[in-house]
Amino acid sequence: MRYHLIVSHGSLASGMAEALGMLVGQRDDVLQVSFRDGMALPAFQEQVRQVTAPITAEDEVLVIADLVNGSPLTTTMSVLSEGPGLRNVRAVGGMNLPMAVTAIEGEDDPLDETAEAMMACAGEEVKRFQTETGADSDDDI
Repeated sequence: MRYHLIVSHGSLASGMAEALGMLVGQRDDVLQVSFRDGMALPAFQEQVRQVTAPITAEDEVLVIADLVNGSPLTTTMSVLSEGPGLRNVRAVGGMNLPMAVTAIEGEDDPLDETAEAMMACAGEEVKRFQTETGADSDDDI
C-alpha cells in the first residue's frame, strides 16, 4: 500500500488533508501530523509514531511537508527510519494543494516518478492571478 503522510508546523497539515479530502474524497491512505505551537518535540515524535504505526517495510510512503529542512519533516523521517525504514519513503517539501492532488493521482506510478511529478506540479501551479484592469475595464475579474 502507498501512504500519503502530510506533516507541517501548526495546523497546515490538518487543513491540507481536509482540503485534499474535498477534492479527492476521504481516504484511509492519507495521514497527517501537525507540530503545534508550544508542542514539545518528544510529543510530536510520539504522534508521528502513532500515526505511522500501521506502515510496514513493504509499504510505500510519500511524505509531503511544509518545509524541506523543518522539524516536522526531519523528525518524521527519523521516526520512519526507526520503524519501517526509508527504503520505500520519498519526501517532498514546500507543499501546496496541487502537489498533494498529484501525489494521489500518481498512486499507481513508481514512487520516484510520483515524487518528480509532485515537484514539477508545485512549481507550475504557483502563479499570479491576473485581473483585467485599465481604462476600458470596470475592474471585473
